[in-house]
Amino acid sequence: MRRMKLLAIRTLVLIALALLFLAGFTVFVGRYLHSAAVWAQHPSNRHLYQSGRLKETGTIYDRRGEILLETKDGVLTFHSEQSVRTAVMHVTGDRGGNVATGMLKVMWERLTGWNLLNGAYRYRDKLSAANDLTLTLDARLSALAYKELKGRKGAVGVYNYKTGEIICMTSSPSFDPQNPPDIEADPERYEGVYLNRLLSAAYTPGSIFKVVTAAAALETIPDIEERHYQCSGKIQIGADTVTCLVPHGDVTLRDALAHSCNVAFAQIAGEVGADALQHYAELAGFNNRLTFDGIKTAAGKVDVKHAAPVELAWAGIGQHTNTANPLAYMVFMGAIANGGLSVAPEIIARENMLPAMTKAEKRILPTETAEKLKEMLRNNTLAVYGESRFSGLELCAKSGTAEVGKGKEPHAWFAGFLDREDFPYAFVVIIENGGTGSRTAAAVAAGVLHAAVAR
Repeated sequence: MRRMKLLAIRTLVLIALALLFLAGFTVFVGRYLHSAAVWAQHPSNRHLYQSGRLKETGTIYDRRGEILLETKDGVLTFHSEQSVRTAVMHVTGDRGGNVATGMLKVMWERLTGWNLLNGAYRYRDKLSAANDLTLTLDARLSALAYKELKGRKGAVGVYNYKTGEIICMTSSPSFDPQNPPDIEADPERYEGVYLNRLLSAAYTPGSIFKVVTAAAALETIPDIEERHYQCSGKIQIGADTVTCLVPHGDVTLRDALAHSCNVAFAQIAGEVGADALQHYAELAGFNNRLTFDGIKTAAGKVDVKHAAPVELAWAGIGQHTNTANPLAYMVFMGAIANGGLSVAPEIIARENMLPAMTKAEKRILPTETAEKLKEMLRNNTLAVYGESRFSGLELCAKSGTAEVGKGKEPHAWFAGFLDREDFPYAFVVIIENGGTGSRTAAAVAAGVLHAAVAR
């Protein structure tokens, strides 16, 4: 009897131990499947790292076949020209792995040859062409864009709104990843230096948001194109006053967009209403993060569901608590150019992707509404920005001068697209505390776009 009891106890203990082992093994496998790549990326992994830096990766090329990154004698080596490697540092990443959206981070497994099954094992200890990467980016165009920023904090993006290919991407400040500086010695100059401002930042949009308000108005107010608004330079809404820099007099929606009339757009936002403005802002990409090629962008924000009338007015002109992600806004501009069809961006060339993968497209506006917005944006250039600056580009655009607080220069925006079949490019320029968008940001855009069509 006693033996039977002991046997039963031992059996229970063994079962308990077996269950504990099984539970532990299950947790380990789960954590391995979930975190193996993160563990493998740790600089202490001597299979892939030496002195905390990657030993070897595949080669990264731009769209023209220029080498942006390769391994030479066990050392990561960037483009041969400092201006180029500085301009695209946020795209390639740096040796320390500090740029969260850089290829060295998001395409780490592909570039190093690591996989869940074999780990860091390589046949004959060599990487192959399968570990190389070709980008859609034109590195020299990006270098020109970086130069146009003239050391100011901000970003420039250009993408093909038919194919989704990002051909220009640069963010400032940056540094030479081949010869990194002592960033801590000059924190003001290098503030946010690891942040790709095109992808990972969101800014007060200012007047570029009026395009969203105009889209909502065209969709929800039947006679909006025949309406006239009187601008004396200010309008009282509740206890607050919305002002314009100058009185615009009698304006239509088209005029109001061209001259960026706050008084008219404050009234239009009130007529559109909070629910509709929220809806069309979200169709335009606000409150959503774009995800492509392993990259997630920051999300812009619009929240007017419970806004007071004056808050709705300010939101309709791009202020209030609104923020916009530059890349997402560029994609929205591309959708207008493309008849209301939004094409997802890509930075990795299609030749690197599986044949079965198809281009992600989404209709965000009816074709008729998109065509009306396109005509208005073209009118902005002809009536205000000046066709001479953008000769031959068929430019459709909107500027923004976003107020960011007393005593601070406003953020400067310029965004739009080329209405050309041979160069279907959408673009965005953001300069932090850059002043008037139609001057500073537009000048950057002019230089970059003329170069883009000449290449």
